[in-house]
Amino acid sequence: MTLSVQLTLQRGDFSLQINNSLPLQGVTALFGRSGCGKTTLLRAIAGLDRHANAQVQFADTVWQRGNTFMPVHQRRIGMVFQESSLLPHLTVQQNLLYGFNRLAKQTPIQLQPEQVIQLLELTPLLQQAPEQLSGGQRQRVALGRALLSQPELLLLDEPLASLDQQSRSEILPFLQRIASQTGIPMLLVSHQLDDVVKLADQLVLMKDGRIHSQGTLQQQLLQPELAAIGAMSLLRAKSQGSHNHLLKLSLGQQQLQLPAPLHSDSANYSPTCYRLRIQARDVALSLAPLNDSSVSNQLQVSISGFNSAPHPAETLVQLTLEGQPLQALLTKQSVARLGLQVGQQVYAQIKAVALD
Repeated sequence: MTLSVQLTLQRGDFSLQINNSLPLQGVTALFGRSGCGKTTLLRAIAGLDRHANAQVQFADTVWQRGNTFMPVHQRRIGMVFQESSLLPHLTVQQNLLYGFNRLAKQTPIQLQPEQVIQLLELTPLLQQAPEQLSGGQRQRVALGRALLSQPELLLLDEPLASLDQQSRSEILPFLQRIASQTGIPMLLVSHQLDDVVKLADQLVLMKDGRIHSQGTLQQQLLQPELAAIGAMSLLRAKSQGSHNHLLKLSLGQQQLQLPAPLHSDSANYSPTCYRLRIQARDVALSLAPLNDSSVSNQLQVSISGFNSAPHPAETLVQLTLEGQPLQALLTKQSVARLGLQVGQQVYAQIKAVALD
């Protein structure tokens, strides 16, 4: 399934021109600098703003085209914004169930309140008022309320932007749970690359009111615009258990290890598949395995290309590790000294403590 959007909008000097189809599977991030049009696009998809000549189609259902305009409450979407917008005079439980009983009479129920409360670990908060909650707790309640609207699509507009770092760390596992356990596609607006890398499956890069590129997160991280922010890679690996507080993961025929996550009681999430974020600056290369080294992760890779880096003295070496892309940031001097070439087999040295 896809979400097709055609939209042309002119506001002063800013112009938004979209004619694209977005995937409806997993988490798709709309990413770009502030002012590039992410939220404007999201609001048009939601039906919060009606623009002349816009066309929005969700799978086989036309939400807007010509004189057809389906209002927000008929689009089967759940929305979460920067601010949770909970009703202050209601308890957490009342906020969660607000509108649910009425909805249950006319809409097939896929997610019951008990399921959502368990998924987001809201039981201890049910009788509290919104003013008694932390920022992260309020966003969990907002997520629960959105899920209980029985959405076919979740729209998240910078849901972590107003949270401090500790609250962001606490709520991210819950977003991961929603993505993996409910099967509801999500559109996430963000200008924080770290959040995107932890959550997204696809990335839509927006620039100056246009969709500059779109694709899988792994491939999009190779875009020069993202390298300028901080070149990194995403690897997907399977758990092979843990020993001595070290998590062992497999990538194809090779293995690596990293410190096992220390889960808090409020966000215990233990997947069997992991996504690893690796900064390009934390990857070193050698022509052969190093025996006398503290680096235990020494993985055989092949060089697939070279890209320019933001600093003129550096270069980004594009690597392939068991079919997955990996980037290493080296000085041009090191590339020349090692005689690195496309197609060459080398070893990527990755410190366990550098993996996230």
